[in-house]
Amino acid sequence: MNPYFQYSGGIIPALLLLVALFFLFVFLPVSLVADAFSKLGLTPAQGVLMLIAILLGRMINIPVHTSERLVVVTRPRTVSFGMDEGGRPVRIEEEAESELKKQVFALNVGGFLMPLLLSVTFIIRQHMIFQAGGVYPWIGFVLLMVAAGCYAMSKPDPFTGMRIPLVLPALITFACVYFLVPPEFRPVAAYVAGTMGAVLGGNVIPLMVPRFRNRVGTEMVSIGGPGTFGGVFVAGILSVLLA
Repeated sequence: MNPYFQYSGGIIPALLLLVALFFLFVFLPVSLVADAFSKLGLTPAQGVLMLIAILLGRMINIPVHTSERLVVVTRPRTVSFGMDEGGRPVRIEEEAESELKKQVFALNVGGFLMPLLLSVTFIIRQHMIFQAGGVYPWIGFVLLMVAAGCYAMSKPDPFTGMRIPLVLPALITFACVYFLVPPEFRPVAAYVAGTMGAVLGGNVIPLMVPRFRNRVGTEMVSIGGPGTFGGVFVAGILSVLLA
C-alpha cells in the first residue's frame, strides 16, 4: 500500500490555518514596514509601495564598471537525455567547465539605490520641517559605528561575493540611536545610518582594500546585492521601529 496524506480536520480549521499563515507571513511584515515608514513621514500606502519597489529592485543590478581582473566562472554540470543508434534512451552528462571572465561591479536597485534615494528624501524632509541641521552629526556618528561593525564582520563569499550578518546593522543602529541620539532625530538617523552604514561597511569600504577585493571571486560584485541586501533591509525597518 502506498502512503498518502489525508486531512480530516474540516474546512473551517483549514481556512483558519490559511488566515493565520497569511497574517504571520504577509500582513504582519507589511504592517511593520508601513509603520516604520510612517515614522519617517510616508503614508501606509506609500510605505507598501516602497516595500514592493525595494523587493522588486533586489533583482535588478546596474553594471557600472568592468574590471580587467579575470575570475574563474564554473558552469554547472548538465544532464540531458537522447537516443542512441538503436533507438534506446541514453543519459548524456556534460562535465562542469570553467572559464575566465572579467569581473563586473554593479549597483543593486533594491539594496543600494532605493535606500540611498529614500535616505536623501528623509533628510531633506527632516531639515525642511524641523529645520533640524543638528541631525547631521548624529547621522554621521551612527553611520560610522554601523560601517565599522559591518566592515569588521564582512567576509568574501563564493556565491554572493561579500556577506555580512543579517541582523548586525540593525543591532548596532538600535544601540547607538536609542541610547545616544535625541528622540526627535531617531527615526531618520536610524534609517539613514542603518542602511547606508551597512552598504559602506559591508561592500564599499572592503572593496577599497586590495587584499579583500582580491579575495572576491564572483563574476558580478553587486553593491547592496545578495549577502548585503538582507542586512540593509532589516536595518532600515527594524531599527526605525525599535528607535
